[in-house]
Amino acid sequence: MSEPYRLDNWQSGVGMACHAERVRLLFALSRTSVAATLAATLLVAVWMWPVVPRDRLAFWTALMLLNVGTLAWMHWRYLNRSPRFEEAPRWERWFALKAAAGGLIWGMAIWLLTPHTEDLSRFFFVLTLCAVSLGATAVFAPSRLAYYAFMAPMMLPAVSFLLMGRPDDTAAAGWAVLIYLAVLVGVHDLLHRNLVATIQGRYESEALASEHKVILDSAAEAIGLLRPNYLAKCNRQWCALFGCSPEEALGKPAWAWWANYEDWSRFARECMAPISEGKAYSAIVRLRRMNGELFWAEISGMAVDPANLDLGVVWMGTDISERQRTEAALMASEQRFRDLISLSTDWYWEQDAQYRFTHISGPALEKFGIDLDKFLGKTRWDTGRFENVTEEQWQAHRQTLEAHLPFRDFTYKIRPPSGEERWFCISGNPAFDENGDFAGYHGVGTDITERVNAAEQFRHLAHHDTLTGLPNRRLLADRLEQALALARRSGHLVALLLLDLDDFKIINDTDGHSAGDTALVAIARRLSGLVRETDTVARLGGDEFIILMQEMGHPRDFARVAEKVIEAVREPVEVGGRQYLLGVSIGIAHFPEHAANMEGLMQKADIAMYEAKRAGGSAYRFAGGGAPAAAPSAPTAPGGRPMEPKH
Repeated sequence: MSEPYRLDNWQSGVGMACHAERVRLLFALSRTSVAATLAATLLVAVWMWPVVPRDRLAFWTALMLLNVGTLAWMHWRYLNRSPRFEEAPRWERWFALKAAAGGLIWGMAIWLLTPHTEDLSRFFFVLTLCAVSLGATAVFAPSRLAYYAFMAPMMLPAVSFLLMGRPDDTAAAGWAVLIYLAVLVGVHDLLHRNLVATIQGRYESEALASEHKVILDSAAEAIGLLRPNYLAKCNRQWCALFGCSPEEALGKPAWAWWANYEDWSRFARECMAPISEGKAYSAIVRLRRMNGELFWAEISGMAVDPANLDLGVVWMGTDISERQRTEAALMASEQRFRDLISLSTDWYWEQDAQYRFTHISGPALEKFGIDLDKFLGKTRWDTGRFENVTEEQWQAHRQTLEAHLPFRDFTYKIRPPSGEERWFCISGNPAFDENGDFAGYHGVGTDITERVNAAEQFRHLAHHDTLTGLPNRRLLADRLEQALALARRSGHLVALLLLDLDDFKIINDTDGHSAGDTALVAIARRLSGLVRETDTVARLGGDEFIILMQEMGHPRDFARVAEKVIEAVREPVEVGGRQYLLGVSIGIAHFPEHAANMEGLMQKADIAMYEAKRAGGSAYRFAGGGAPAAAPSAPTAPGGRPMEPKH
């Protein structure tokens, strides 16, 4: 079993691979550049021989031949060395340096060869430079660095020479060359961007397959997928939490992480009902590490698809042993998970030498109502049923088939008659007859809809609070960085409002965590309804919330929002026929007055929030003591105190 997927490997791997591919194309196109440069050099030498001093022409020709030889030597070195991905930037810089030297030799030619020639020779040389620059626009399409390193020293001397000429002839040519140069720059930019997009498309399927691993390993919590009673996937934090390696963790039964089988059985029976209804289930439980050590953990789980528990349940957990050493309550009930029947999602297919389907067997496609007869006699690309495949992917796939090579994990989407989107992945091997002649392809296909949906579910869980559905600290940090970057350009204010519910612990101590969770969900809905679409309400954990406000003009705008929050929280929260009255203390810090980054704003807002609590709660304070204002005191019971049941 492979090692856990590393986030840093994924982040840098695709970028390095794309960069290395551009550098490879750059050196591949340089072969054409060698021949074209030799031809242009000889053409200039022959044309200028009768009208230019021989010593100057010979000197310039020698420099050009030396430059061509250097390029050929670099190309030979690159092919023989086969550089690694991380070496691509260094090779690109060397190539750009050589390109700059070549451009300089071309650029100095107009000053060295043409000052004493007639207009026809100058016109010929200008046309030659234009042709060379046009070729460079195509040859250097993989690299902006190499392109501008070549064009700048080549065209700028030529333009300056022409602009210094007589206004009625060469000066006009100089302006024309400038316009021509601007057009070439635009063409190169278009070619480069299209080339980069094409290369990145080649790695799209690998990125899709690796994305859920990145999401898992980037999370601070332990995350595992149980499908249905064994561990199918987990992240690095899961292994760290339980003190095991991935090889030891994957495939373990669900009860292996519990103190004993009875504890697991009681927990399984209790969590079945809410999870099957699509709700998030949270609990504080006692788990067991691989070395037998018991610890307390706060865990939460949600079904990937409540209608089909065969897809599994995603569980997230955090070690809270220090906080829970004095608590011994365990959640239990009287049901355990049902056994789910795993249906095969594979099928077999064959194609002839023209890549037309000749045979398809297996129930996986038929159960979705897909008529297999519509595929027989057609190629994969002629059926018109394969979606989410780009033209570049089709071209690469056909090139693989035409080379009679095996292929793996060709991914596409099909919409069956039922309308439900299904994702499939196929692999195939070439087939040859008894004479060794190509006879077609045969292979297998797999329904990977579960995998794609699970990756989407992981992406959501990694950036949202499982109880309230609000953004978590990670997503808040991303949005705050974007808001700060925009504010630095626009001059608007960005503020963090740190909210802490007053005496919320009374609810948990009086009626349990379930009532507290219900109250938190209700407060989250109210806060979300108070802000604009451009603002963000996030939950930090416990009873702490954050409101991120951006593109604001004056601090009094934050004060008005804080007053609305206090009024909204003050409204009674009804849970199980009882009403609770809550208050909220708010600390406000805004950019750029109080801090220039998230850590500074959070720290200042936290200090201001505690000042509001010391003032008696149900109030807000600005960081640094600026513009304090308390909301009117509530005429009701203190925060968290239950009222009489509502009849």
